[in-house]
Amino acid sequence: MKLIAVTLTLILFVCTGSYFSFADETVKEKAVEAGSDARRSVKQTVRVIKDKTCEMVGGKMQCAAQKTKHKILKGTDKIEDAID
Repeated sequence: MKLIAVTLTLILFVCTGSYFSFADETVKEKAVEAGSDARRSVKQTVRVIKDKTCEMVGGKMQCAAQKTKHKILKGTDKIEDAID
């Protein structure tokens, strides 16, 4: 139910922002930032799941390399988020 309310609120902000030119740019920027934050969050969640299930699929050395790679990517995500 909350998801529907949030979606409808976002649609309302986007629609009203397109009619008011002063709010148009800020709404677009916020929507783009929210989209990139959501995409980044999904990527991080997938990495955490892969890290936890890695040893069931691959060897320990392969998992160690993958976990190191994911730690580096997590750091770059934080930097990208700070830039946004």
